[in-house]
Amino acid sequence: MLFQRLGLPTLLLLSSIPVAQALTLEEYLTEVRERNGNFRGLNISVKAKESRKDEATLFFKPSFFLTGEYSDDQRPTLAPAFQGQQTMRHTLRAGLSQNFRTGTKAAISYNYYQTKINGTEGGLVRTPKFFDVAPMLEVTQSLWRNFLGKEFEANEEVQLAQVEAQRLNDMFTYKQLNMQAENAYWRLYFAQTTLRVQEESLARARKLRDWNKGRFSSNLIDESDLIQSEANLQNREIEYQDTLSDINAAQKEFNSLRQMEGDVNLEGTKGRSSAYILDATLPSKMKMREDVRAALANTKAAQANSQLGVERNRPTLELYGQYSINGRDKFYSEATDQAFGATRPYSIVGVRFSAPLDFGAQSDYRKAYAQESKAAEMTYQRRLYEVDRNYEILSQRFEDFKKRLKLAIKFVEVQDKKYKTEQRRYQQGRTTTFQVVQFEQDLANTELIRLRYERDLILVYNELKLFSGEEYE
Repeated sequence: MLFQRLGLPTLLLLSSIPVAQALTLEEYLTEVRERNGNFRGLNISVKAKESRKDEATLFFKPSFFLTGEYSDDQRPTLAPAFQGQQTMRHTLRAGLSQNFRTGTKAAISYNYYQTKINGTEGGLVRTPKFFDVAPMLEVTQSLWRNFLGKEFEANEEVQLAQVEAQRLNDMFTYKQLNMQAENAYWRLYFAQTTLRVQEESLARARKLRDWNKGRFSSNLIDESDLIQSEANLQNREIEYQDTLSDINAAQKEFNSLRQMEGDVNLEGTKGRSSAYILDATLPSKMKMREDVRAALANTKAAQANSQLGVERNRPTLELYGQYSINGRDKFYSEATDQAFGATRPYSIVGVRFSAPLDFGAQSDYRKAYAQESKAAEMTYQRRLYEVDRNYEILSQRFEDFKKRLKLAIKFVEVQDKKYKTEQRRYQQGRTTTFQVVQFEQDLANTELIRLRYERDLILVYNELKLFSGEEYE
């Protein structure tokens, strides 16, 4: 982690909360990734979609088919003496089929038939029971719809793009959840650190009020001075209670993400250096973020779906052919020998045509598909613009917060020097307790400003990491 490389302490000190668990950032993120159902589910989902990203190519892989059938035909025949009164047939057909990117469908099969004819007269039918064997090759070529495999390829592109878009969206959501978890850690950390500073500020405000109360009782100050110190104390108590509410809300979010309860203390040592974030460089921007790539994949899916819709509504014109070698005998082995002897071939060549007749609806559908494709393209271009613009804004905010934090650090140093100087003057009897307490309060307020700028800088840095090409740390 960046914060560990740049010197974040491995163990964080305990706060005033008793029996509180201390967690480093890396330990917390590990807990979240192991326990949070969204993290675990997304991790599984990304890997699953990675495994099935080429699923659509199965359409072009060979397929095995098997058909078994039994028929009992007792319908009247024109010549019962020859055709009998009942024909029983067992059929078995097995083979391989495949779709090709040229729009061609091919199948090679082995066909087995066992036929028995009952009810013939005398010896008019020499073999009422016989076997047919027919190895067969079938080919169909599209000539209009799906010409050169356009429908096949569009269908493949739709499925590939949809899976890719889902995978990329899951990857980006995973990075967002990482950012959410890390931000939850730092919100709780800075809320607890702020509370520590406000506890000291509250104690000083109470000390100042009590001091003025004593002086007022001795008629050394006006009542307005006492009221002013009382108002200051009330203001500090309100700020303190607000911070307690912030800690409570931050603690709930913190525990919700890791799906476990328990008080934790993330407060570091008081006065901890801010160099670890000031030394951080602007994360490099990847060419195209995952959510933008997902939008691009959705655009490709819409374009492919548009092409698919156009192809589906075209007229069907197919050239088909069938060739088989056949054998028939009362013995299966003899029928097989005859078939593979190729002495009894059978061939068919033909043309098949069909066309939808609702031409108006087809025209409307083509326009609708084109509009969907255009809408997806516009969504992608807008997303691309938003991401680039957001990166520019965040980059500027990152540099601005850096400058503010550097100024705040110098301001803290000045306020600390001012406070220590006034403290020495107090020890020499050259100033008042009020002045010392007031300078202590100024130092505390400046420290709160530094903490706020440091928190804002870290949150901006975490959001910028969403634009990096590496997996979110």
